Order: sequence, then structure tokens, then C-alpha cells
Amino acid sequence: MIMNLADYIGRYWAGAEAIYAVIIAMTFTSVLRGYAAIDEAAYWEIIYPALFCCMAWGIADGLFYAWERRYNIRMENKIIDLSRSEQNRDDAIPLIREQLDDTILRNINYEKRMELYRNLMKYLNEVGIKRMLSKRDAINIISATFVISTIAGLAVVAPFFLVEDLKTALNISNLLGICLLFIIGYHRAYEKSASARMIMGFGTAIIGIVIAAVTILLGG
Repeated sequence: MIMNLADYIGRYWAGAEAIYAVIIAMTFTSVLRGYAAIDEAAYWEIIYPALFCCMAWGIADGLFYAWERRYNIRMENKIIDLSRSEQNRDDAIPLIREQLDDTILRNINYEKRMELYRNLMKYLNEVGIKRMLSKRDAINIISATFVISTIAGLAVVAPFFLVEDLKTALNISNLLGICLLFIIGYHRAYEKSASARMIMGFGTAIIGIVIAAVTILLGG
């Protein structure tokens, strides 16, 4: 599911969806640590919203990604169309700069970058217009973010459904959340070495814990 979503929004953001959901769920459930004898009704008023918030986050993000993907395709088609036009070809340069100046290409000096963009226009002159994002693709994006966020959130709240003792359930939940953050970070690393992946995994887990803690302290 994550790999399919990465085809649309990229590997970084596909993994980020699961990270966000884990942090959201941990932010909710960690509130329970200060209530050893909380009323059962109030107990579930925290657990269920934690899961529902992850689900809602997945849907909202999916809608945003689908909208962004559609916008990017429309912009790419505009650039291709201008590159193929004899009269308006120069108008493509500002749009190309808008798309590429904020990437690794910003490390190239201005003159060489402009030369690269002009050469790029020559290649774009030979390609066809891209197909707009279909309803099926949009549904796939929204469904993928929903499923990923829901599964990640469910992994964090599941112990509360399976373990009666609140403190034990909370400890297991936090451990699962931290492990999940580590696993996501490990697999998101671009480096192939195990040591680099381990560092990325631990780094992701620590950042997730810090964000959740800050959110709790701020009353989130």
C-alpha cells in the first residue's frame, strides 16, 4: 500500500503518513498516563477519538495529495504546451524555474541553470501532453492514505482493546508506537547499509517522541 502511494506522492511523504498517524495516536493515548484511576467512560472517550482522528487525517491528506497531484500535472502540461509553441516558448522558462529552482538544481549557478532549462525545453517539445489525474487515481490516493493512517493508528490503540490494565496497555501502546516509528524510519532510509538505516530508524523514533511530548505539553 505504501509503495503504491509512493508512485503518486513520493517515498518520503508516503512514509510520513504513517509517522503522522503514530504521533497523533500517541499524543492522545499519552494523556492517560496521568490518570491511573480514570473512569471507564472517559477512558474510551480518548481511545476512540485517537483512532478516528487518524482516519480523518488519512482522508484529509489523501484529498490534499490528489488535489496537489492534479495541479502539478496541469502545470506540467502547461510547460509542455508552451515548449512546443514557437511564439510563446520563452514563457515556459519562468514556469520551469518555478518547478525546478527549489530542487537540487539550485546548486548550479544561474547561467548554467538557464542553459539547462533551455535544453530541457527542446526535449519537452518532443513529448505529448500528460493524462490528467483520473477519478480512479484520486480514489487510490485517498484510499491509500486512509488505510495507512488507520493501520498506524490502530497499532497504537490496539493494546487498550486487548489489555484490561490501563498502565500495562499504555506501556505496550507506547512501545508499539516507538517500534513502528523505528521501522518506518529504517525503511525510509536511502542508504543501503544497516548502520545508516538503524540511525535513520532511531532518529525517526526520537523525533516522533519529541513531537508527541511537545504537543502534549502545549495542550494539543
